[in-house]
Parts: sequence; structure tokens; C-alpha cells
Amino acid sequence: MDAAFPFPWSTPLLARLRAHLAAEPYPRDAAHDLGHILRVARLALRLAREEGADTEVCVAGALLHDLVYRPKNHPESPLTAQMAADLVPCWCGETAGLASRAGAIAGAVASHSWSGGGRPESLEAAVVQDADRLEALGAVGVARVFATGASFGAGLWHPEDPWAEDRPLDDKAWSLDHFERKLLKLQADMKTRSGRDLANDRQRTMLTYLAALRSELGTFASPL
Repeated sequence: MDAAFPFPWSTPLLARLRAHLAAEPYPRDAAHDLGHILRVARLALRLAREEGADTEVCVAGALLHDLVYRPKNHPESPLTAQMAADLVPCWCGETAGLASRAGAIAGAVASHSWSGGGRPESLEAAVVQDADRLEALGAVGVARVFATGASFGAGLWHPEDPWAEDRPLDDKAWSLDHFERKLLKLQADMKTRSGRDLANDRQRTMLTYLAALRSELGTFASPL
């Protein structure tokens, strides 16, 4: 049994997942690697316990939520949640102890994605979505946004207009734009009480970082 997860199926599932990630056709960026998956699963376990959700569905859904990966600038990137969900019944059917939960786990995986427009239809799906979005906030979220941008060649920020005062936001070209385009909207869209509480703390951390960045950029800085 894996020390992080109190389920008999977690160790074999993680072993299979590690082998799957190692054989993928697209190298994963540092924001969507095994570390990300494990952090989301730990958050999902915490939220599930606090919300009274099925912990096994939530943790398995979190472990399998990024089963299919495409770089963020790939045309199939918005489709990966559903692509992963389509694989879940097979994975669960081949993992002792998960077959009876395959439908619920697939539903949680299918609805987790921001770019895919997912709408959770169960408490467990809401937990998985909140756990994944919490990973995009706070100190970890700051690290991940720049790692993702670097993976497809985005700059840190526009050299003359970092806060997009006189230009449209373009987070495919400038990583800093992603805060306004997406990340600062996540806190308001959390589905669970526990998720909202954690998001509030992480949002403050991110805003503190942005305020410090504005100060360091000096004359380029402007208030939100």
C-alpha cells in the first residue's frame, strides 16, 4: 500500500501510472508531471475527507485525471480530459478494487478541466476539479505557470507592457498574462467549501507575489 494513500489498489495503480508516463509520445512539462498528479491526489484526499465524499473515487480520479497529456499549445489540449476519461473504465477494470467505481471515476476525470469546460455532476467530481485547480494557485501555481509557458516558448512577460494595459492579453506569448486570463478567476469558481477555504489562502499568496513583481518591475508596474 502506498504510504500517501490508504487503499490496497494505490500501489499497483501508481506503478502502472509511472510506466504509462514513461512511455508517452509527448514529453510532459514540469507542471504536468508525476509530482503534479500526486499533489492533486493528496489534495483530493484531504477535500474528500472534509466534504464527506467517496475518498476512493476522488483519489483514483485525481491519479488518473491527466492520464492523457498534450502540450498546452497543442490543438488537442482541450480534449485531454475526455480522452483520459475514455481510458478510465479499462484502467479501473484491470485494477483490483476499482471496477465498481469506474463510472464515477470516469465522470470525475471528464469534468475536471478548465479548458474543456467541465461541469462536475457529483460531489466527487467537484472534489477532483477543486483539487486540480488548487494546484494552479499559490506558490505552486506561480511555479507551474512559468514552467508551462517555458515548455512552449512563451516569454515571462511583455518587455514594454507586462500588465497588458495597451495590448490584448496573450498567454501563449507571455506567461504573466495567464494570471489575468485564468488563474485569478479560479478562486471564485471553487465548488466545495473546503476548496474555497484553501483557494482563499492560495489566492492571497499569488496576489502577494504579483504585488512584489509590480514593485520590482518599477516604472512598468501598475495596479490591478
